[in-house]
Amino acid sequence: MQNSVCRSLYILCEGSVYAQMTSEEGREFTLDTLSAPDVLASSFLFGTENILPVTIVANSDCEIWIVSRECVLSLIEQDKTVLRNFLTILSDHSLFLSRKLEQFALQTLSSRLIGYLEHNKTIQNLQETAFILGVTRPSLSRAIAQLIRQGTITKADKGYILA
Repeated sequence: MQNSVCRSLYILCEGSVYAQMTSEEGREFTLDTLSAPDVLASSFLFGTENILPVTIVANSDCEIWIVSRECVLSLIEQDKTVLRNFLTILSDHSLFLSRKLEQFALQTLSSRLIGYLEHNKTIQNLQETAFILGVTRPSLSRAIAQLIRQGTITKADKGYILA
């Protein structure tokens, strides 16, 4: 849960989850969707404030291995390969968060929408896409209409796609 203390490393062995942030006003934002195998909340395990900034929600049946902070530390001290792999995971997660921050702080909704379509190929459900992009459905609809007028995207049988 968001704002919980992170005392263990969570390894997603089976299934898929999404990481969601909720503001005090109840506004929700989906940060990422993760599928097994992946590591959850690794960046917060050894922090001075080891608080989870997101809630992890299962998309399907999941299997998660929980490894205590002390056990992770012991493994890192004993095996340089584990240390290198853990540092790679931390670095990759930091890069992902930097790109996400750039996407939301520095890009317009239209450019975020184009990026979403480049990655996902189609928009089939406006409400779900608005949720993922952290905007209201009417805002998304206006941005889509603008991009259609510009000829950047088109409406196809399977949904909205890049032109």
